Amino acid sequence: MPIVSVDDSDHFYRLLNSYQKVVVDFTASWCGPCRHMSPIFSDLSGRYRDILFLTVDIDKVGGIARDYNVTSLPTFKAFYGRRQQNTVVGANRPGLEYAIRSL
Repeated sequence: MPIVSVDDSDHFYRLLNSYQKVVVDFTASWCGPCRHMSPIFSDLSGRYRDILFLTVDIDKVGGIARDYNVTSLPTFKAFYGRRQQNTVVGANRPGLEYAIRSL
């Protein structure tokens, strides 16, 4: 499933409520570790087709980041049935893969 870029909070919550499994990448264009993780996130979205992968640019949609207490970038959050299951902070590929497999 392709990665969906979130435009606003309504879009985010509509998608979160429409899919059983969701992984969110909180990112920013100026963040070096975020740019490092971007192709990894893309690769994982191709391998786990039963999961919706979202990106949230905190400079464009900062309210969502505040709602989920995102204080460092990148931050990845995994949701199952609209409930947050895992959080991975930083450029941590093994941690991200574990969070995804745990869904």
